[in-house]
Amino acid sequence: MFPIANRWRGWIVVVMMFLFMLINFADKAVVGLAAVPMMHDLGLSPQQLGMVGSSFFLLFSISGVLFGFAANRIKTKWLLAVLSITWAVVQFPLVGAASFPLLIACRVVLGAGEGPAYPLALHATYKWFDNSKRNLPCAIVLQGANTGMLVAGPVLTYLIIHYDWHSAFLALGLAGCAWTVLWLLLGEEGTVDDHAAASPVNIDVRSPVPVRVRYRDLICDRTLFGCVLLTFVGYAVLSVGFTWFPVYLRLALGYPAADVGWLFSLIVCAGIPATLAMSAVSQWMAARGVSSKVSRGVMASVPIALAGLALFGTTTQIGAGAKVACLAVSNVLSQLIFFYAPLMIGEVTPMAQRAAWLGINASLGTLAGLVAPALMGHFVGDASSVAEGFRHGFTVLGCVLVPSGLLGVWLMNPERSVRRLQRLYSANAGEATMSAADTPSCGGKAA
Repeated sequence: MFPIANRWRGWIVVVMMFLFMLINFADKAVVGLAAVPMMHDLGLSPQQLGMVGSSFFLLFSISGVLFGFAANRIKTKWLLAVLSITWAVVQFPLVGAASFPLLIACRVVLGAGEGPAYPLALHATYKWFDNSKRNLPCAIVLQGANTGMLVAGPVLTYLIIHYDWHSAFLALGLAGCAWTVLWLLLGEEGTVDDHAAASPVNIDVRSPVPVRVRYRDLICDRTLFGCVLLTFVGYAVLSVGFTWFPVYLRLALGYPAADVGWLFSLIVCAGIPATLAMSAVSQWMAARGVSSKVSRGVMASVPIALAGLALFGTTTQIGAGAKVACLAVSNVLSQLIFFYAPLMIGEVTPMAQRAAWLGINASLGTLAGLVAPALMGHFVGDASSVAEGFRHGFTVLGCVLVPSGLLGVWLMNPERSVRRLQRLYSANAGEATMSAADTPSCGGKAA
């Protein structure tokens, strides 16, 4: 590792996590951008393309949980390096002659490597910043995802048009290798959690339980359940976007191939200033004493419902440009939960269980990716026209988003969750103490 002044280490990790997420989401976006030539070359039907999109999530959730628990014991530096080299290696088989089974196999392995990516990136960031200072670093890390899709749109489309779709996978493999080398040179573990654990425990309603609690108590928590629910519906929009938004722009709205990459980037680009602005507003509210229920819970939930209404706009008789705007609004609003949910999880869960629960939340939420792209493929393939199929699919997705967002307002209240877990922890600790006191010692038995 290069010698770096300590005050810069945390921000260097943030920059590396930004680039990590940039590559991660470019990997996700490539299938949608290459979809039309891939369907032509490999003879894929809409249903098969939907299967390709969904296959990415086959092991996504399982690996997210496993790596989440592993991160409780293994340094994130090594786990992140394993993930990034996996992404790189799995791209290279698609550089040569490809087939539908090979495409499925590569996407399944890639999904296993990318499942833990976002929670581990946040966990690595959290180790450098305490709860009161995490909004901006986490927003920057999340912007790596948006920037990845923003860059992928024109760059990968250029490669696909001027060379072939195989070259896009080659570029992503090389980028993954380069990031891994850079991370091994610059990556470092933060010590914020170590300092917090070493300091005297002073529990209040703003502090999570300082030690482990039962996982069943976490599973039954309303805030954490709300995070899983909204992450699920948010990922339904995101996974459909990876696979189907470029196809929708080209085949349903009639945009030429050269314009699709730029339009896809514009749809994604809108999320960058929106997330940074919402991050600043949320931190401003919290600094002025506004509860986390409002500054994080409500700020995450209401946009989900509004994203559903925006999707309904794509099903009406408006112009192609207006439909692109509706897609952009829906994409932006549905992704805000990916910023707010980890913050609420970090606020509620004990530090020793945070990495595992970040992995559990991401893994359960991203199960939507296993269903949504394939379902959209069936809508498109079974309809009388491509446009009609997308209209049916977007209507169903909107009908899921609106009630989920409203339910999230009722579910998520981090302060209440902290009080509940503190109460359960105290009760369980008291029962354990009483049980120990009632158990006779070996010496007492001998007497």
